Amino acid sequence: MKARNILLFVIAAFFSFVIVGYMSGLQEESDDVPSGVPDTSASAVTFSPSGMDGINTHSHVFGTGADPGMITLGPKAGGQPDWPAYATKTSMEFELGHGEPVLAPIDMTLIGFDNRNAEYRDSKDDETQVPYNDLELCFESESSEWPNMVICTYHLLSSPLLLGHNINPDCSEIEEWQETRQAKGHLYFEYEDYNIEQGDTDSCNALLGYSVKRGEIIGYVGSVGNHSMASFRFKVQHTTINPTVQKGNIYLHWVQPGSFFFWKCYTPNTTYPKGVLAYPFICENYQLPTEQYNPNYKYTKTEN
Repeated sequence: MKARNILLFVIAAFFSFVIVGYMSGLQEESDDVPSGVPDTSASAVTFSPSGMDGINTHSHVFGTGADPGMITLGPKAGGQPDWPAYATKTSMEFELGHGEPVLAPIDMTLIGFDNRNAEYRDSKDDETQVPYNDLELCFESESSEWPNMVICTYHLLSSPLLLGHNINPDCSEIEEWQETRQAKGHLYFEYEDYNIEQGDTDSCNALLGYSVKRGEIIGYVGSVGNHSMASFRFKVQHTTINPTVQKGNIYLHWVQPGSFFFWKCYTPNTTYPKGVLAYPFICENYQLPTEQYNPNYKYTKTEN
């Protein structure tokens, strides 16, 4: 009988230890849950700006939106409704002219790049796409209006943030598209995000960690065949878990850029309601310095 009581005591103690450990784990996990979209930032999941003067005036520039099946926060639909997205697409195109400057929509830091530029790409339907500009840059928001938000833009011709791109022959376009040639930093894909270093990244001399302010130039519009565009995709932090994430930050959600955010043209004197982003292209007669219209323009390390 005494032995039985000892056994029951041991079993009870064991389960008590397991339960306490489990509850502690839940508490620790709960403590790690980040903040969501700030209540003071305008968006599709919070509120509209009190005044809409100058806001959302250029939706005609929106191209194909993201695949609704990839969106886990906010409206599923966005972009041009008559232009269906391919499966797993996470971005929306801004329909712009080849070589046009691409501007930062918010204060942000360069965290990664992926050079996939090529002279041409053969597609499955035997169509050859010439050129195939596919430089991608990823940034992290520096703004408290959008904490930890990730912004990636691709199909770029070039960027002033890669000092060697299209300058050093080892960081220029290859003949036929073969996916990644050089990549470094933190990159975001459909279901994963992670740090990477692949290829001769030194030849690209990327200014990783470089801060750009809203309205500053980050790249130049590239083309896929006859279609020129700048593709943007955004991951927004939220308290809910993104069930599609297989590796990386489970609290970052793909959103539909055209319908999740409010947009306004950039000028140095523009006032932005909290949460409103700058269109990533020149509008309302804003002018960059003359030298920044050259797709081979580069920043210097001492400018930041």
